[in-house]
Amino acid sequence: MRKTLQKPAIVQGIGLHTGVPSVLTFKPADNGISFLRTDIPGAQPIAALAANVSSTLRGTNLKNATAEVWTVEHVLSALHALGVTDALVEMDGPEPPVTDGSAAVYAKEILAAGLKELGTTRPQLKVNRKITYSSGNISYCAEPADKLTFSFEYIHKHPLVGRQTFTVDFTPQAYLKEIAPARTFGFEEELAFLKQHGLAKGGTLENAVIIGKDKYINERRFPDELVRHKLLDMIGDLSLTGRDLPPLKITCSCGGHKHNVIFAKLLLDNSEDK
Repeated sequence: MRKTLQKPAIVQGIGLHTGVPSVLTFKPADNGISFLRTDIPGAQPIAALAANVSSTLRGTNLKNATAEVWTVEHVLSALHALGVTDALVEMDGPEPPVTDGSAAVYAKEILAAGLKELGTTRPQLKVNRKITYSSGNISYCAEPADKLTFSFEYIHKHPLVGRQTFTVDFTPQAYLKEIAPARTFGFEEELAFLKQHGLAKGGTLENAVIIGKDKYINERRFPDELVRHKLLDMIGDLSLTGRDLPPLKITCSCGGHKHNVIFAKLLLDNSEDK
């Protein structure tokens, strides 16, 4: 069943990349997930669909003819995992609050607001055969299964990272415990470059895991927090199909925002009811 919030929920803070303060308000709706820039006169809601992705550089941005929103993957991840199919996400700035760098705060506030069914169902992807996509060392696969599971492999040359893998049966309970708390991360050597290019202006040791040359600069919540956060991002990006995911085994190796969105579009293109 389609679900929305029973009442508004508010999260406030600064954006990860822009560093700009914003207040984000989840509001009940009945026409899918969309974002509305309340700080832009005349702005129209931006539907959270893969067709509206404007950039995937260090985050997933959405745009229409009137406005753009940055780095929405954590918000979308929490909504999708909790079964929220319809919500208006109002923002008075360009980017959602980074909170602690995870999706946990969003999930907490959504649950505190409560959910209600809308009395209708949302279309489900109809994937009845194996769908694969690859680009260089990046690969994705979705194949029919008896339940929805995700498996992610993250590989990095940094000796403290190496190869991390994580597999989970996808339920709201598993998401809240195993995925939502995993924070965004970055490498100490990249920080100066990111800031020079106008990114990570709001990043701190309070909202990101930082990997130094020979040690983690701050404490991790999980030994494999990096791969869990990569999966958190992918869940948000795949929600841009605008559909419910059927029982599938979804595996990914070395994916990121750009390729998550490509795979979301591929799933849509191969849905047997399109």
